[in-house]
Amino acid sequence: MPFGTHGRIAHKAPAILLTRHTHTTLKLVLASFFCLIALCLSAQSYTREDCDNMIGEGVELMFEKKHTQSLELLVQAKAIAAENKWDKLYFLAENNIGANYYSMSDFGEAVSHYLHAYEHALAKLDEQSEMVVLNNIAILYFQEKNLDKANEYSYKAYEIAKRTEDWTKVGYYATNLALMNNKKGQLDEAYTYVQEAIPLLSNETMVLIQANIALAENHLLKGNYVEARRIAERILPQMDGIQQGDNRKSTLEIIARSYEGEENLAKALEFGRAANQVAGGLESHIEVMEYLSRLLAKSQLYDQALGMKDSVIAAKDSLNKIRNTRQFENGLIKFELQNYQQELAESQHTLQSERRLFMATAASVILIMIFVIWILRSNATKVQQRKKIVELELEKEKQQHLILEKQLREKEAIAMLEQERLKNELETKNRKLTAKALHLSSRNELIEEMIDSLSNKPEIAAKRELKKEILELKNEIKKDIQWDSFFTHFEEVNKGFLDRLTQKHPDLSSSEVRFITYVYMNLSNKEISSLLNITNQSCRKRKERLGKKLGIPENSSLFTYLSRI
Repeated sequence: MPFGTHGRIAHKAPAILLTRHTHTTLKLVLASFFCLIALCLSAQSYTREDCDNMIGEGVELMFEKKHTQSLELLVQAKAIAAENKWDKLYFLAENNIGANYYSMSDFGEAVSHYLHAYEHALAKLDEQSEMVVLNNIAILYFQEKNLDKANEYSYKAYEIAKRTEDWTKVGYYATNLALMNNKKGQLDEAYTYVQEAIPLLSNETMVLIQANIALAENHLLKGNYVEARRIAERILPQMDGIQQGDNRKSTLEIIARSYEGEENLAKALEFGRAANQVAGGLESHIEVMEYLSRLLAKSQLYDQALGMKDSVIAAKDSLNKIRNTRQFENGLIKFELQNYQQELAESQHTLQSERRLFMATAASVILIMIFVIWILRSNATKVQQRKKIVELELEKEKQQHLILEKQLREKEAIAMLEQERLKNELETKNRKLTAKALHLSSRNELIEEMIDSLSNKPEIAAKRELKKEILELKNEIKKDIQWDSFFTHFEEVNKGFLDRLTQKHPDLSSSEVRFITYVYMNLSNKEISSLLNITNQSCRKRKERLGKKLGIPENSSLFTYLSRI
């Protein structure tokens, strides 16, 4: 329900020291104000909430088929909404007046009110309201067998539902379009709509059943009798225990027609008679009896066919009598409504007179209140000034606090930048020192290889003194502490890495550990191959061998694996 226009408003007023004279004046103001409220309550007869409740009660009476009482309430609500310019409530009242006439089969009056509601929605409301009345108009034209108009209005509602992404309503309107296109013989379009509707109606049992009926009917009209019957037989149990008389009739008739299409007249008669036994609306009952009469004649059961034809004629007579009775009842309702509108106009005239009196009284009270407020305001000026001074002082302190916070953040930022600079400087020095150590180590390895090569030559091996000196030179090179110094420095920079590595992979050789340290430092293949005096290809192959030895997946790199140790 929408909220009413009247409510209790709490005002926070400054503390004011009242004199005895001011206190007495305030009592007079309060007394006048309460008189104003009393006059307001007597003059303003209806609130927005009252009007909304009136519409709700009118709708309930409509469902109970008490159309006279329903229309009286809705017409009154419409007049109140129009006077107060409550556009949404005016629309609801007008739309439900049309629904009353539709329920009474007075389609002419119904479409008149629907179209008026539609024009109002276009001019002053949103697309959701427009969509609701479009669907109502489409259903009305469908009942009158005006399929082109029904399709036009239903398609407009369908487009709005898509545009506003109201997918449940898209399912509703797509189902309506499927049923209409089946009736028009546009079977491919009907099939497209029903395929769109079914997935959107998983939580809407009633409409989902109608969508499946439309799908079964579509297959039936295309001559797919087995598929039509399969769908109909699947949804038939879903109607047990719910008010689905007309839908059950339609489903049983689809099954009967599918058997008729296969020339199985016995089965067709079985389901046609079952459809005839289902309780439902008189119009749908007549349609089933006409089909059953034709089916009996086709089965050469002429006596039964004639008897069914007589039943059809009798049912149509009953329908005509009902419609004539409804026309008479509708005439009485229209007369009563005309009389009620006259009474309502007189009531509105009285209300306007009361409102004029109310406005005059309200103006007097407002003048008194303005005078009293002026007196109270003069007494409150000093309090307001003191309050303003306090607020300014608080604001000043707040600004000073913000300045201090800003200065502190700036100092923190400078410290962080200095720390980052020192870190980058240390990393640069570490890289230079590491490169130098690696260079010396690679040089020693090269000299050692040259010594081994010389030692193996026959002309040097034959000279003991020379061979002895070469061995002493080799031992001296092995004492080179450059590599040990590099390891010491590497451990200082990357604390614990070598211990974690050897603990996780104890079978690594010293040369493999050395190669891993180069990779861990994120040196390129070119840099590593230069330090180890090997080719780039050899460096890549060595990485692959180490990757397999360490059990690294193929989609991961050696550096990524090492950086996680």
